[in-house]
Order: sequence, then structure tokens, then C-alpha cells
Amino acid sequence: MLYPWANRLRSDRWSFQGRSVDLKGMPGVHRDGNGLPMHGLLLRWADWTFSSEENACTASIEWSDHERLMEAFPFSHRLQIEWSLDGKGLAVTTNIEARDEAVPISFGWHPYFVLPGVAREGVTMDLPSLFRVSLDSRGLPNDHSPEPMPAAIHELSQRAWDDCFLGIHDGSRATIRGGSIAIDFEFLEGWKAMQVYSPEDADYVCLEPMTALTAALSDGDALNCIEPGESFTAGFRLRVVDRS
Repeated sequence: MLYPWANRLRSDRWSFQGRSVDLKGMPGVHRDGNGLPMHGLLLRWADWTFSSEENACTASIEWSDHERLMEAFPFSHRLQIEWSLDGKGLAVTTNIEARDEAVPISFGWHPYFVLPGVAREGVTMDLPSLFRVSLDSRGLPNDHSPEPMPAAIHELSQRAWDDCFLGIHDGSRATIRGGSIAIDFEFLEGWKAMQVYSPEDADYVCLEPMTALTAALSDGDALNCIEPGESFTAGFRLRVVDRS
């Protein structure tokens, strides 16, 4: 999970509704090769509260209980994730409940997929109609207008992928196919953007749902924001299809 921001921030300094944060020197901030804050604050985070029932389980964090988290993202809220499995597939639902202050929403996920026994040359991706966002050499959005990209089937081996897209809507779908297996990825609700990541010669592809564009938290872009006492939910579903 990429929380509370997906992918990179533009710098250590960012602000929201008059509250400023400087991440320089803070522990637990993962950084990319250029030193930019990346993937949020929960990589290898172990202090979750768990519960489970038949075919479902949840993990949650009361954010204000953790001084380190509040220092880097100073907004009191509850984060809860639920995984549920039924005949439609595996649904992953993320819920944010604000406490006594507004909370900006800019998180995402990094689901990595491999089709067993299928070489990269045999993998295709069905992507919906989207808008490709121009990225600079650091993986940050440029000021250029997004380029429309019609729905199409793409061969994974044609090139390396590290592409950002806008235009995700509730019910959008992307599908990875290879051999007799297809993995269907459904954006159930709450998502605005997607990153597709698969380096040249990699045996995997990552479809990354995002609630906001890369660097939106630091760029001051239009973000979903939940007011005190309100909640926000984003969910996706994975389904494996045997096409043999």
C-alpha cells in the first residue's frame, strides 16, 4: 500500500489548508534514486490491528496513536483495509475516516502480477480509454496536457512501462492476459489515476490504482478531501479467469 501518498512527492516540503510539513530527516520516509519521498510511510509497517471472519479480514491503524506517522502526515484519522473473497474475486477496500480535522486523500496501491509459465512476449494488457500524463525524467508530471489514449490491447514486450494515466472511473477495467490465464482488475470506486509499471525484460506487470495524480499532495492539485467525521472509500477487485 502506498499511503498517505502514491508514488513520489515533488520535494520534502508540502502543505495542506495552511498546515506545512517538512519530511527532511524524518525516519521511515522511503526515497527513490533522486532522493524524493516515495510510496508513503507504511512500507514494512507492522503495527496494525487485525480482525477476521469467514472469507474476509481487516487491518486498521488509528493514525493519531503513532507520533512518527502524525509528524509526517499530521491529520487525525482511522485507516482500515478489508480483503474479502467470494465468487466474484478478491475485493480490496480501503476506508479513511476523518476524526477532528480534514484529511487530504492521495493514496494508492502496488499490486504486482505474474502469469505463471508465460514469458513477457506472451503477455498482453487490455487498457480502457485513458489520458496519458507526460512525466519528466524523475517520474513527476509535466505541465503538458494529458494525451488521449483510446482503449486498446497492448503487447507488454513492445517496450518498458512506467506510465501514468488519468481517466479512471468507477467500473473501469484493465486485464492482463497470457496463455490460458487472464487477470481482471476492476476499479470499483474512488480512483482517479493509474500507473502501469513493468521494466524491460521484467516477468511482472504492476497496475497501480491511485486516488490522485503522482505528486498531487505536494503540488497542491485538486485532491479529494474528507471533512471531520466524514469517510472516504476506494476499492478494487481482482479476478483470475482460466481461459483453457
